[in-house]
Parts: sequence; structure tokens; C-alpha cells
Amino acid sequence: MTEFARLLATPERRFAALAGALMILRIAALVFGDAGLGPDEGQYWFWSKTPDFGYYSKPPLIAWSIAVTTALFGDAEWAVRLAAPFYHLGAAIFLFLLARRIAGPREAFWAGAAWLTLPGVFLSSTLITTDAPLMFFWSAAVYFFFLATDREEEKRGRWAALLGAAIGLGFLAKYAMSYFLISAALALLLSPQRRSALRPTDGAIAAIIAAIFITPNVMWNARNDFQTLAHTAANANWSGDFGHPAALMKFLGDQFAIAGPILLALICLAVLFGRRAGDETRRDDMQTLLLLAAPALIIVALQSFISRAHGNWAAAAYPSAIAMAAIWALRDKRSLFAFKAGLAAHLAIGLGFLFAFTNAGFAEAVGADRAFKPLRGWDEIGARIKAASVGYDAIMTDDREITGELVYYARNSAPIVAWNSNNRIDNHFEAFNAYDPERDKRVLYVTENGDAAPVKERFRAITPLETVSVRTSRRAERTVHLFEVSGFIAE
Repeated sequence: MTEFARLLATPERRFAALAGALMILRIAALVFGDAGLGPDEGQYWFWSKTPDFGYYSKPPLIAWSIAVTTALFGDAEWAVRLAAPFYHLGAAIFLFLLARRIAGPREAFWAGAAWLTLPGVFLSSTLITTDAPLMFFWSAAVYFFFLATDREEEKRGRWAALLGAAIGLGFLAKYAMSYFLISAALALLLSPQRRSALRPTDGAIAAIIAAIFITPNVMWNARNDFQTLAHTAANANWSGDFGHPAALMKFLGDQFAIAGPILLALICLAVLFGRRAGDETRRDDMQTLLLLAAPALIIVALQSFISRAHGNWAAAAYPSAIAMAAIWALRDKRSLFAFKAGLAAHLAIGLGFLFAFTNAGFAEAVGADRAFKPLRGWDEIGARIKAASVGYDAIMTDDREITGELVYYARNSAPIVAWNSNNRIDNHFEAFNAYDPERDKRVLYVTENGDAAPVKERFRAITPLETVSVRTSRRAERTVHLFEVSGFIAE
């Protein structure tokens, strides 16, 4: 046996090698990538400069994560995004540990490998969003739930405490962690073994620790008129027309892009047949994995039919679903071959994506430049606006996405403030960084509206300055218009 083969002789070592190699590639893609921050990422970076227990549209963990990485490595785009691949690595480790405990080391390798090569994870590892920390703490919660409800586990109290911490921190990442409470309740309800194994004191410990983590965010919301919860409800948009079958079909179609068609098919087969194989303990484990996955997918699918839903809103379904599929697929050679084929395809696609992320020319050559268009050009626009802002009291915008980009790419310039055209708070900047006529007398107004229509009747003097246009791809460009405005007219 060669030295290299000896190093990879066990599933644990093979998983470590794969995880390490992909981490190096993902960090390299971040460092050498030419895709700028998106508006949400810019907004999260802006939040990170004022750490708090809550923000207008999201819980605080995303801002805390960015605060840590930028404190260590500076404010470059790669440093802003650096936490994302580490969160997904952590999720894969918990899935590896989970599958090893339920089935064995071979199943553990394939569960961890499936997560690391998931198309959605390749994308999510290059962006800093709330999904990455949610997936880490959700995967941790699934693992600790299995330990805390195992009658053969002696230290269930310790695992219950860690379960509570994972749930609480998951809430601070994204409120979709609430699906886990439904999932866990169903798993306990339908599994007499787990229900009897979870001692009342352990359940109380988990609940108390989760509440300790969540309470500061609840208090922040209470002090700020529950803005985050109101924004989340507005995103659900249940006030519109009921029934959108096309939106449901789009949501279901998005799942093929997130998980890949082969793996998604194996997940469905595991759902249909996985609970029929093995002894009673194995069947109970597979049922629990299913119940920890299904509510998130069902709830978001219903949401997509009622109003709308993005495909990633159901991402919490995938950690336990992938573990279930990996365990089920190793039962025979045909299923394992399909599982391997799916992962190989995911790896090839993911590596191609990372190369496109770092090379705009390659992205254009393969027709992927449209995917990166929203992330390109803002650095040049920000530099132009920053140079033009000298001598102004503020830079004013009328669009949250423009504001999210400029707070990062025009940083260290005049203060950036939001114009509220409808007298309703719609985003963080309107709530906490709004235009103030008493303070902002002479303003540089940045807008996509060439006629300055949003402010036309509200200022006495509106002077066109320049138009800034930059290429975002071979076939597209982005244009913003700059005006000098002064003489605010009160309503």
C-alpha cells in the first residue's frame, strides 16, 4: 500500500481530505474572485460595524460573523464572506458524525461528501448570507437531538444543553430555525423510544438555554416595534391573491438546482422506502431524519402556493434528508452507483462554478455571466460616487439595493442616507439611516431614475451632474444618475 493510499485508508481520513481540499479551493475562490458584494452582503457588512442584538430584516448572527472575519482580515470582499465556507464545513462535519452514529463510517463519508458537493452549498460558500450559519446550527441541532433522545446515551443532559444552544444560535442566524421546533415535536410524538428517552429535566434544560440565547433578540425587537418580525411577515405576503400554482412549480423546480436531480431522486426514494428496511432502531432513525426534514419543505411549499417563496427558504430540509439518502443509498450497488454519480456531477459543476467566480472571461465563455451580473460593476460606481461626494453633507439614494452597495463601495465618504418616498419604513436604511432635512442640506442624490422623479416635487433645486455607466457583462451595463439637490420642501 502506498503512503498516499495509507493516508486515505479510512472513511474519516477520506472525508478530512475532501473537506480540506474543498475548503482550500473555496477560500482561494473568495480571495481571487472578481465578483463584488451583493446588496444584501453590503448591508450585512454595514451592520457588522455596529454590533447589536438585532437588525431591521434579520437576526444578528450574520453581522457578528462578518465582524469577526473583518476584524481579523480587513474589509476586503473575501474577508466579508470568509465565514460562509467554514459554516458549511461545520455542517458537513455534523452530518458525518450523525451518519456515523446511525449507520457507520462509510455512510458518514458519503453524507458529509454529499453536503460538501451540494450545488447549493457551492453557491452559498461564496456568498455571506443567513443560510450558511443556519445550516451549521441546524445540522448541529439534528445531531444533538439524536444524542439527547438516545436511551443508550449516558450523558443526555450535556447533549440536551448543546441542543438548546444550537437551537438558540440558529434563531439568531435565521428565524427559519423555528421549523426545527415543529420537526422535533413531531419526531418525539411519533417515536415512543425517543419520547421516553428525553427526560423532562433535559427538555427543560434545552428550552431554557435556547431561551437565553433568543431573549436579547426578542428584547431588541420589542424596543424597535418588532421590525424584524414585521419584515418577515411582509416577506410572506399573505395579503395578496391566494393560490399560485406556477410559483409552487417554480419553487419545486428550484430544488433540483439546489440538490441536483440525482440526489433529489435518491432523497425521494429514501423517503418512500428508507423506513421499511433494517431493524426497529434503524427504522426509527430513518423516520426521525424524515420528520426533521419534512416540515421545512412542506411549510415553504405551501407558502410558495399561497404567495411566493425562494428555493433556498426550504434549505433547512436538506441536512437530515441528505443523511437519510446516504444511509439508504449504501444498501445496494445500484443505489450507491447513482449516489456517487450524482456527487461526481455536483463536484464537476461546483469546480466549474468556482472557476467562473474567479474569472469573468470564463463565465462569459460558458454563458454564466448573467448569474454574476448583479455582483459586478459596483466597485467602479462606488469609486466614482465617492469622488463626486466631496463637499456634500450626504449621499442620498432611493433604492435599498443601491444603498446596500454604496455603504460598502463608497465607504469613508459622505454619510449615505435613504430617501423615503412613500412615508413607510421598508428597509433598514429608511429606519435607521434616513435623510434628515435639518442635517443634510446639500445632498448628492444617486438614482436609477434619469429624471429624478422620486424627489422632483420635494426639493427646490435639482441639478443634474453626471451619468455613471459600467459594464456588468458582455451584453449588459449598469447606469446610475447623479444630481445635486437642496432646498427641501416639507409636505
